[in-house]
Amino acid sequence: MSYSITRRGFTKLAALAGVAAASGLTVNNMVETQRAWAEDEVEEIHTCCRACINNCGIIATVRNGRVVELKGDPIDVLTEGRICPKGLAGIQALYHPNRLKYPMVRVGAKPGNDWERVSWDDAAEKVARALIEMRDKTGRRGLLCTTGGGGNPQFFSINRFRNFWGAGDLFEPGQAQCWLPRFWATDKVSGCAAPSMADMNTVELFKPAKYEDQAEVVVLWGTNPAWHSPAASGMVMTKLRKMGCKTIVIDPRLTPDASKADVWLPIKPGTDIAMMLGWMNYIIENKLYEKIPGYETFTEKFTNLPFLVDARDGVKLPPVAQDLTTDGMLLRASDVFEDCDVENEGYVYYDKEKGLTKAFALGPDNEAEYQPELFGTFDVTLKDGSVIQCKTAFQAYKDRCAEWTLEKTAEVTGCNADQIKQAIEIYCSSGHGGIVIGVATDQQPNSVQAALGVAALDSMTAHLGHYGCPSIDLGVDPLGSIINPPALFGPTNYPFYPQEEIVHRLGYTEHKALGKWQHSHTPTCLSAALTGEPHQPKVWIERSGNKMVALANASSWLEAIPNFDCIVQGFMYPTSFTTEAADIVFPTCEWLETFFLQPRMNYMLIRQPVARLFEAADEIMMWSKIAEAMSHPGTDLYDENMEASFDQEKIGEGVLPWFKSVEEYYDKASGLVGYSSFEEAKKSLPAATTPDDEFYLDGPYDERNYMAVGEDGLYKGFTTAPRDIVDSPRKSGPYADQLLYIGRHGEEAFEMPSSSVDYNPMPYYYEPEDGVLYGDQYPLILTQGRLPHNHHGTLRNNPYLRELYPAPELWITPADAEKYGIENGDWVNIKSPRTDGLDVFRDISTGIDPETGQAIEGRSTEFNPGDELTAEGQKAAADGIYAQATVTLGIPEGCVYMERFWNPEFLEDGSDGRKSWTLMNVNMLTKNTGYYNPEIGSYSLRAVNVKIEKASKPEGIWYEPTDFEPWMPVPSDSTGGGCSQS
Repeated sequence: MSYSITRRGFTKLAALAGVAAASGLTVNNMVETQRAWAEDEVEEIHTCCRACINNCGIIATVRNGRVVELKGDPIDVLTEGRICPKGLAGIQALYHPNRLKYPMVRVGAKPGNDWERVSWDDAAEKVARALIEMRDKTGRRGLLCTTGGGGNPQFFSINRFRNFWGAGDLFEPGQAQCWLPRFWATDKVSGCAAPSMADMNTVELFKPAKYEDQAEVVVLWGTNPAWHSPAASGMVMTKLRKMGCKTIVIDPRLTPDASKADVWLPIKPGTDIAMMLGWMNYIIENKLYEKIPGYETFTEKFTNLPFLVDARDGVKLPPVAQDLTTDGMLLRASDVFEDCDVENEGYVYYDKEKGLTKAFALGPDNEAEYQPELFGTFDVTLKDGSVIQCKTAFQAYKDRCAEWTLEKTAEVTGCNADQIKQAIEIYCSSGHGGIVIGVATDQQPNSVQAALGVAALDSMTAHLGHYGCPSIDLGVDPLGSIINPPALFGPTNYPFYPQEEIVHRLGYTEHKALGKWQHSHTPTCLSAALTGEPHQPKVWIERSGNKMVALANASSWLEAIPNFDCIVQGFMYPTSFTTEAADIVFPTCEWLETFFLQPRMNYMLIRQPVARLFEAADEIMMWSKIAEAMSHPGTDLYDENMEASFDQEKIGEGVLPWFKSVEEYYDKASGLVGYSSFEEAKKSLPAATTPDDEFYLDGPYDERNYMAVGEDGLYKGFTTAPRDIVDSPRKSGPYADQLLYIGRHGEEAFEMPSSSVDYNPMPYYYEPEDGVLYGDQYPLILTQGRLPHNHHGTLRNNPYLRELYPAPELWITPADAEKYGIENGDWVNIKSPRTDGLDVFRDISTGIDPETGQAIEGRSTEFNPGDELTAEGQKAAADGIYAQATVTLGIPEGCVYMERFWNPEFLEDGSDGRKSWTLMNVNMLTKNTGYYNPEIGSYSLRAVNVKIEKASKPEGIWYEPTDFEPWMPVPSDSTGGGCSQS
């Protein structure tokens, strides 16, 4: 018997015995329940949300086994009992009638919606068989794993599975497009966590008022706390403004935070680097770096800007940066001084009194001896007697940004020159604060350059190393995970994952910053799936929601789907990816059914199951079940790596094995943070891990609110030098020498092949490709953003949230609306070069040597792409997409804004599921072609050019409140959950 994944189809499946008898299938892992509670028994359970990455504390009220109310938990030091719409939607998500209740296998054609129910063991064996057949025919490299942030609390189980398997690729649509560019680049410049209120909560800013020492100036650059995290980040910005903190918002949209800012700069999308270079030029020309109250000497003492740049270094520039100055690596001391070699390698600066000098770490006792020149060019005599001229790193910055006057910056960015000047001067009025950067700059090919620019600005203006600076936290990891793979943030040390396979991760040699998460390059994975070069992905295991919505140039993936032998999805409810691509579906848990231990400032929060429905299982059990199916010697599905992945002795200490049951996982994870069992953790948490006074008063500062002094008598400083610098001067690194080094050598424990272009040590601006190539035909610049209603692709099937936001809005100025004959509330059709076949995805994989991982001269690469690959698939985008116009002054002229969206209503009867992701999906317009960020491979989700025209409301969409009635929650008795031994 087959079923369609619809509300009505799943209602039929609720008659479990009848279904099992009719289909001839055995119902496994289902627990017969009897009423085990008194009439109207009510319990309040502490948990924490996972409707987005903020993990806010929640109290769930459970009556007679059903969740009936959610409210914020006052014990949460960030939210103080507040909760946003995403969290409040948890009950509707838990009891949604379209929940994936059982494992399913496809019985009809793709795309389509015909399925057959199977057991967890049967589904896991089918995936295992596909993997074993692939291994035996073509090798292990054919595995592709994908994940995503939306609805996925076990974000990094994907790494563990691929690393145990020993080869293959993985990506998630964010990675190079969300958070990772900031996280990676900021670490290289300041050695600090990324200053992101969206993702890291910028812990230092959340200090309670009674401890004083708050931030005095905060720049919100491409981030909107009032919408992305109203209960936490939004709250703290309100508190900071009330306490007198000045704020600057740089965003094309008049967001709630922009409306309350001291200065709002409505920047033209894609011009952030131009704005940063303009700020740098004004700061350098007016010497604002030495006028920061209390920190006038910070730049010369605690940054690498006085160090000399090696004039001999031949830098390989990317195509968009051919006119840049070719400033290369910082000069090494071993090239200059006889007593220096690889054993004590260091940097060189020009001292005002001593001349050429090796750089050294400072402390209270020796800082007076350090008198470096910040600017200038100097003759340097090398060991071999030759003489070269070297400029300081700050001189290199001055040369790089010299053309960016206030007038030019205003012209390129679309902002007012006087307001830009006002913003810079407010920013430099106090060292206690800094720039908070958001996802907007991640979603462009200049992602790392933007993060580098922000970190460099904070470094050269003393917004580091003392209270109120968002780049410094108080010793906690707000995103800490209890089951992160070892070395997740850096080199990979899994025992079954050999060096040659790490090098062969698709796109990794070129984009080495992806190694921070051990990921592969998304467009290179697509190219490989389409061409089979340098290897053919054959089994795709996807653990998140809707790749047809989350991936740029979405329809370019259609032609890749038939090239896979098996596509697996684990999620909470069906999505467009389910009907379009999946062969096997695993039902995973909503957050109210999951367990997690979450660091939160000086507290530990606990997410614990308050319900267990049908056969939905914690995500970690999906990976464990697949591995377990291949762990039995003597069977035709046996794989020695998978057998070993359950054996702690074989995999070594520090690497968690897989779990045979979800209870085993609960107990093991609880033990990692000091509890004897899950039951003990439940009784003890949430709770403070450190007393407030100790936590907030023991920051990393000395009595001057400056950097603390270590046991060696030196300032602890910053760790930003590359690994060849043995004698670290402990400076922040606005001149990103480490980036250049990584591009040439990598960050693994072994030497990586060099990338084909260098990672530039300073930010550089180039005009977005769409504007250059298609600006005349597509005159409007499109940007995206976050809403408080949704996280990534989730919750578009939530009846209450869809009532609040039933269709995507297209913000447009009155002047532009009049030009196109559009009034407020009109429906519009939007097209881009992707919908019109002018920018088709091309082959970027055939230029990589499968043995070395390096580009082959004369063959196509991403910098010189080959043949078009997706012209047929992209015809699905030919009609463009639809949105409802909002005519507003809250967006610059010539720009439009639209939030990502999809329409789950088209999955209801399965007749036209493709419309669910083609009708209103902004990622039908976005760009996965052309120039990719060299360090991390980002492409263009924002700053893409579009054209619009007035249109009619699309047929079949749900829009009125009564339309969403089929999605109203349907409470269900707990059944024990999937993969449960209880």
